[in-house]
Amino acid sequence: MTSQSFGPIRQVAWVVRDLEESVRNWMRVSGVGPWTCFRNVAMAGKLAGKGAKVRMHVALGYQGDMEIELIEDLNAGPSPYRDPSGAPLVGMHHVGWFSDDVGADIERGVERGMKVRFEAANEVTRVAYLEDPRESKLLFEFIEMNAAMRAGFAARLEAARSWQGENPLRIIDLGG
Repeated sequence: MTSQSFGPIRQVAWVVRDLEESVRNWMRVSGVGPWTCFRNVAMAGKLAGKGAKVRMHVALGYQGDMEIELIEDLNAGPSPYRDPSGAPLVGMHHVGWFSDDVGADIERGVERGMKVRFEAANEVTRVAYLEDPRESKLLFEFIEMNAAMRAGFAARLEAARSWQGENPLRIIDLGG
């Protein structure tokens, strides 16, 4: 087994029941802001090897260079954000790496004994969640960092660094 790192963990993510309530609480408790909320994010791919479509609201905030992601799952069916009975997996969900080559990172993860749990894409990016049987309640995500993703990350990170408390929630609705 290789000890080569995937690089720094750049994201920590939680599944939440109510996105805006969780954003308000994160601001109250930690002072993190501003938050960018992407409503109606859709991705299509495979969940445990079967075709899946997910829809969610996502909020991104920053502490230093760490991206904090809050996810409110909108699915009624199978989802990487729900257990087999359909209950939301509320709580810490995954840690993520920014990836220049998701396929190569998946291969490296599989070589280390991890299994692909969820792979999906939309017009903006591609992601993959891998699971390790020794860390059963935590997923490991690879997030494709193409030019659009890098530009969005840089803009949100700069907004967080210069934030003075104004406009704490910026909403972008992708639903239509």
